[in-house]
Amino acid sequence: MLTSRQKLILKAIIEQYVEDAQPVGSKLLTEMPYLNYSSATIRYDMARLEELGYLEKTHTSSGRIPSQKGYRYYVNNLVTRDSDVIDDFPLVDEILTKHSYSRKLAVEEAINLLSDLTKYTALAVGPANLGVKIKKIDFIPVANNEAVILIVTDHGHVQHQNINIPDGMKIDDLKEVIKTLDELLHNRQLDEASEILKNEFAKTQISSFMEYQNQLFESFINAFSKFAEDNFYLSGITNVFDQPEFTNINHVKNFVNMLDRREIVKLIGGNDGLTVTFGSEIELKTMENFSIISIPYSINEQEKGTIAVLGPTRMEYSKVIPLLEYIASNLGKLYRK
Repeated sequence: MLTSRQKLILKAIIEQYVEDAQPVGSKLLTEMPYLNYSSATIRYDMARLEELGYLEKTHTSSGRIPSQKGYRYYVNNLVTRDSDVIDDFPLVDEILTKHSYSRKLAVEEAINLLSDLTKYTALAVGPANLGVKIKKIDFIPVANNEAVILIVTDHGHVQHQNINIPDGMKIDDLKEVIKTLDELLHNRQLDEASEILKNEFAKTQISSFMEYQNQLFESFINAFSKFAEDNFYLSGITNVFDQPEFTNINHVKNFVNMLDRREIVKLIGGNDGLTVTFGSEIELKTMENFSIISIPYSINEQEKGTIAVLGPTRMEYSKVIPLLEYIASNLGKLYRK
């Protein structure tokens, strides 16, 4: 159990370290107006916080830096919302008002703004297609050996996938296959449809028509995955490169690779409110010294999205958290219009 004074000292050290990425010593703390204690008292509490695992001592300085345990305690118990962030809320309102009839643009610009304001990497996933169902699968020949499969959902979204038609295959036979799949997948949710296609049952449904099934199934699964990809927004990838945590070029490459492969989607929080995840908790080397703050937004019971900010563990939580909360709240309202 930390004393009130230890909490104040821990909060001060973390917020100072966030500002300049330099180890914090007792002399600097004694100069802070709300830490009106002797240098000896502050040094004692700093040593105690280190013993308890909330602070770490570096090899190059007598000062301390926060540990992951210290950051976790700060996020859960000590962080306060920066009131100055309210001045940025009208910028969010302006974007959502401007694009009230273009939700995709609203999300994209809101994420760009979030990245600009925080100087970190921002992203949005969703709204997730959890309740989206397939209404129609169609087939359009475009050349002798090429065709396009169209997949239409009950929300009016359309996705297409080009396929190659093998030599000797009749167009009418392929149309019959598509018709069979249309009947098989009609009113199925996207994730359910993917499982059906992977199931041997679906293969036996069309095996009498052709030996072309594997390529066709792969085409459908690719098309389904594109629905999710269309709901992924990323902004400010290079912002974090200005942070001292990025000094290793291999680290930079791995980080960009992770974003490019969209592995980050698996790491952001669920639908239980604001979530802060530290890289060391994920046990992903690429994410060492980094954290993710994410928050869901809800359109209805079936459709939910998430926005998140990715930055160094030494992040301005007091600024990022209220911005995320405000944008998420208003994105939900935008989609319910």
